[in-house]
Amino acid sequence: MKKKNIYTNQSQELLTLFEEAGNGAKVMCVPIDYAKKDHVAMLCNGNGHILRKPFSVKNSPEGIEYLIEQVTRSCSHRQVDLKHVFFGGEDVGSYAENFVNTLRSGGWIVAGVNAHDAKEQRANMQASTDRLDLMGIASMLLNRRGNCSPAQSGIYRNLRTVVRHRRKLVAMSTEVKNRIHTVVDRLFPGFLNEKKSGIWSFSESSLYLMENRFSPHQIRRRKRRKLIEILERCGTAKPENTAAKLQEYAARVLNTPNEYVNTLQLSLAQHVKHLRCLQDSINQLEHEVAVWLAQTQGAFLTTFRGIGIVLAAGVSAEIGNPHEQAPLNNLVSYSGIIPRVKQTGGSEGKTYTGKVAKRCNRILKDYVVQSGNHMGLHGPEELMADYKRREAAGQHADFGIGRRYLRTAMCLMRTSQIYMPEQLRNTKVKPEERAGYYLTIWPYLRRKWKKAGALDAAFEKDRPLGQWRCMVQELYEIKLKL
Repeated sequence: MKKKNIYTNQSQELLTLFEEAGNGAKVMCVPIDYAKKDHVAMLCNGNGHILRKPFSVKNSPEGIEYLIEQVTRSCSHRQVDLKHVFFGGEDVGSYAENFVNTLRSGGWIVAGVNAHDAKEQRANMQASTDRLDLMGIASMLLNRRGNCSPAQSGIYRNLRTVVRHRRKLVAMSTEVKNRIHTVVDRLFPGFLNEKKSGIWSFSESSLYLMENRFSPHQIRRRKRRKLIEILERCGTAKPENTAAKLQEYAARVLNTPNEYVNTLQLSLAQHVKHLRCLQDSINQLEHEVAVWLAQTQGAFLTTFRGIGIVLAAGVSAEIGNPHEQAPLNNLVSYSGIIPRVKQTGGSEGKTYTGKVAKRCNRILKDYVVQSGNHMGLHGPEELMADYKRREAAGQHADFGIGRRYLRTAMCLMRTSQIYMPEQLRNTKVKPEERAGYYLTIWPYLRRKWKKAGALDAAFEKDRPLGQWRCMVQELYEIKLKL
């Protein structure tokens, strides 16, 4: 039977370390207050006794050597095993990231503590000095409240980096599109409205026209045959009808004064170049995201209908290694999709349900809520039915399906299984039925990875999805062709 502990927020790695040591005096904690130039560190044992007062450590290779030397000497003097030593500090900034990663690569445990929580552990709430901050960090670590996040290193760290980089570029492209809207509203009002101009906004045809002498006057002057050729070359459906509709609309639109046209055209052309550059970078990063995702257990999340490479990678990158992740209840709270509940007055006391907490991983929350929405609209039938039921009952359907998605996702990643409908999970189901389901979903799964240009990377024999494919082919005697 699984043991239950009232300290659900404690780090499992630190709990294990203290249990193995058997005595707090045989554990060494090294809290560090990170800084750009000089960190401040301190040595104390598991019982909270200070072994060495705060001292300065350079943010350099020499500083790491000096810190490890001091730790090693202190451990030798007090007969503390080096495997029972752990470091920790507040969530590290970019200026100290290399320092922390070097410690981790040396095999040391480095935990992170929340800066807000560490502040509440300080002895003086009014003042803030390196020493006071260090005491708050030490208190958090000795209470086993450090976070040894499984997404802080290895493949999951690389996946998180490219996912967040792509996310930033998408936000930048949205900003550029808004600027383009502003310029177009002055230069050719209504052009980016497909119902008026006949051209989809920011399609290849739209971008080509906007970066080449763009104005209602120029559109009217273009020869119809030449305009049709441009639209056809850019992939516009029914180019003849579109060209006629565009020139007709350009003839009755309100023009900007001629003295401003050249300046606006120059500004618009530069914005379009910027947008193209961002789109090329996003496409390249999406390929890199797919390659890194293929190496993790998060690849199994793409077996959901309605969940693509980007959403699966976003959730997987923020969760990290599922085998080392916190319990599901903590994860749901961490993702910010559970409401706050207040109840008092005994068993008959009234329960008040409030809004969700603001303290959460907002990036993970965004991806989970998007996933819940996608599955409610395009996902498996049972989840779409549940989504509609929740909406009809006045519930927050995106949050509800998001919580259900997290539960299922953690199960799939930990057991290396693909998503299967409820009626096929029964052990009494005939093998032929499951084989039929695998053959049905295979084209959709294959298409997702092929679109990202990572089909071969995803189904290599040593990758999670590749191992699943080989097992299914041997077990059910079917062929899943690449």
